[in-house]
Amino acid sequence: MTDLDAIWTELTAELDPRGARPRFRFDPAFYAGRYADVAEAETDAETHFRTIGREMGRFPNHYSEVRANYPEVDARIAGLVTDARIKAAIAAGEPGALELAFELMDLGEDVDAEISNFSRRHYLRTYRDILRAGLNPLRHYLIHGFHEGRSTLAQVRERQRPGAQTFDPGRPTCLITAHELSKTGAPIVSVDLAREASRTHNVIFAALRDGPLSAAACEHACAVVISPHPHEDFPYFEGEIFEAIDFAVVNSVECFDFARLLVARDIPFAAYLHEYAYYTFPTYKRSRVALFADLVVFSSDHVRDSWRNLFADLEFDVERDSTIVPQRELTVGSVEAGRLAAARARLSRLIGRDCSTARIVCGAGHAQWRKGTDIFVMAAQICRHRDPETIFVWIGDGMNHEDINFGVWTSYQLKQAGTGDPRGNLFFLPAGDYYLDVLAASDAMFVSSRLDPLPNVVFDALKQGCRAVVFEGGTGFADPVYRASEHVTAVEYGNPEAAATALMALPRKVASDAPAPETRPLPVFAMIAERLHERLAGQRHFVLGESEIDVPMLFTTDEEDRPLRVKAREKFLSYRRRFIWRDRADAEEALAASENWSHRNCRIVPYDTTEAEELPPFSMHIHAFYTDELAADLRRYRAFRHADRIVVTTDSERKAETIHEIMAGAGLSAEVVLGDNRGRDILPFMELFRDGGAAGDDEIWCHLHQKKSLGVTNTGDIWRQFLMSILLGDDETVSSALRMIGTGGTGLVAPFDPYFVPWNDSRDLLPKFADRLPGPMPDNPLLFPVGNMFWVRREVVLAMNAIFEQDYPWPNEPIANDGTEFHLIERLWPAMATSCDLLSLFIDKPDQKRT
Repeated sequence: MTDLDAIWTELTAELDPRGARPRFRFDPAFYAGRYADVAEAETDAETHFRTIGREMGRFPNHYSEVRANYPEVDARIAGLVTDARIKAAIAAGEPGALELAFELMDLGEDVDAEISNFSRRHYLRTYRDILRAGLNPLRHYLIHGFHEGRSTLAQVRERQRPGAQTFDPGRPTCLITAHELSKTGAPIVSVDLAREASRTHNVIFAALRDGPLSAAACEHACAVVISPHPHEDFPYFEGEIFEAIDFAVVNSVECFDFARLLVARDIPFAAYLHEYAYYTFPTYKRSRVALFADLVVFSSDHVRDSWRNLFADLEFDVERDSTIVPQRELTVGSVEAGRLAAARARLSRLIGRDCSTARIVCGAGHAQWRKGTDIFVMAAQICRHRDPETIFVWIGDGMNHEDINFGVWTSYQLKQAGTGDPRGNLFFLPAGDYYLDVLAASDAMFVSSRLDPLPNVVFDALKQGCRAVVFEGGTGFADPVYRASEHVTAVEYGNPEAAATALMALPRKVASDAPAPETRPLPVFAMIAERLHERLAGQRHFVLGESEIDVPMLFTTDEEDRPLRVKAREKFLSYRRRFIWRDRADAEEALAASENWSHRNCRIVPYDTTEAEELPPFSMHIHAFYTDELAADLRRYRAFRHADRIVVTTDSERKAETIHEIMAGAGLSAEVVLGDNRGRDILPFMELFRDGGAAGDDEIWCHLHQKKSLGVTNTGDIWRQFLMSILLGDDETVSSALRMIGTGGTGLVAPFDPYFVPWNDSRDLLPKFADRLPGPMPDNPLLFPVGNMFWVRREVVLAMNAIFEQDYPWPNEPIANDGTEFHLIERLWPAMATSCDLLSLFIDKPDQKRT
């Protein structure tokens, strides 16, 4: 028989140094907490159980209670255990073995993960709903989570695969990431990085999703892991190598979630980015990577240029903290005569047309909108009339005639263009082993992509003696370093006629018996690693420790994550990047250092309350497209009861009736103005101040709204309360914001937001309004009424209306999440106040929860 008590003592020795619970079969804390009369007894809990409780049918520990109600948990407990001794005892049917396993797992404290495939910590981090509900994670999994298909460490550990390389403690260790292991561009680059790195480093290869490149990754790594939640999963992967990571190369912005793991473990990393910022959404992906990477590496200047707005938003030092490392070297090769003839013969068989003397233009890649497959078709149509002997061949997958976003329309376009007709000039081939034959047979490659960093197919085509026509501004191959080659021609962006003309003007491919130029792969990994280490060695500015403002970015608001939140702030502040203000003084210093006119009158002031007799006459505007929170707001904030007028805008008679009923129920009255729900919440407010608008001559206004996101979250509700409480006060007091806006010389009062919110996508609109504003706008707005709720004077609104004249062509709903005139207006309010020679005051209330 197994000595189960000895196993309990061994595994709990450090957790229970005073021997408060010497036996797993009895839990004194559980027993005393479960049965109130135990506290009044003259004996200790265990004696009480032996002498009284057992006969009463009371439970001595958690397991006995759970087992009595859910006997099926035994099989699930047995399925979780990994400790060989306990597993054998369970298999032998030894009494108490399942009880021991349960009680050890229920301790958490990483004892659970040591003896089983269950971890309290991992379960709660993976399933925040269980954490928020305050449920016991082990009991939830055994009773409910198992049926719901929730994962345990079994799934995590199954995703760890041994690599072909042996871990050498004498070598540095690098983590290389991929967002997935498909046979596509970025994952292939990740495997290439691992191949090179394995010559000098121990390599862990980590991907968020599995795929066919898994075997190739294993070939070059000591360990391969597939982890959709790296921060949560990595503590449970096994092997010395996981504690030895010196640095990481995060390949692709889609690997953004690795930032949490790397920041938490103080692992420096370079982000190797191939994606344009223009199409990388949601924006937090690029923000997270740029904010926390020690070095951002791009494959071309053209891609880096697309990130400059984001870098400006984060105050990221582009010259210091980014660099260019092309993924391959441009090599122009040639094709031997016999190879050229054989390739053209095979292509002839594939498309059913004689290609021996034709001019052949190829395109390659996933058939899609970004790759410009439709433009490739248009260029072929143009050339068909100019030279019927010019053939266009596209090789690649992705065409689905049932895809309503692209495939339906392109399939119809292909049909109208006569694709695949041997008498025509346009042919599509699926990806296959004839890829190099197509390149060898072709005279030129047309890179029809709307945006494409440095597609590998172009390097392949040039090596096969092809020339390339690309769009100016559409690819990294338009960079000067590549344009210097006579084999790359750039034409007007998106213009198929210009592309067709350039293709027809190119010289034909001439076979050559000269040996192919000797090429060596660029040492991309070595270059990235060297530049990362140089950047780390050059760091001279460090920010350490807590800061006054503690709001989340990478990590949650849980107290357990407080040290991780500190680490996150330390990292980006050490690089002088901005995302959160350290404290009020930090924001005040930034204002003082700014020489921009719009910041001249901005001030940060502390929150206070005010007496009713100090209140100026004021009016309130509420845009109530939604009405379900209006009644609660009226009860929650006393300020409504002091308003001279309340004007509510909404979009239907039915809602207007509801609003009147809600107001009457609160003992208030409101003027309801009907209009289109257009322009978020701000356009209805601004239109009150147009000629004949409901604002009249009232001087002081509070602008509020009932706006919601499509997915209303608890965090969003907390933020709204943050704004409203600072602006209005509560049900017993009134915010000093009202007194401030009534002070002469003040034009705007808004909450001070702990997040540093930049222009974001509104930055691109600034040139359009440059001649309408009193002067150039700053690099970043620094302060503005984030959330678009504020106190304002009439003349400030009139100044804003002057920027956006009466007949301004506003964008229609629905609008983008960012980057429209309505988002720009939010950022312009302080500038409008300054243009009126009025102050903008931002109220700091540190004790008001923001998230």
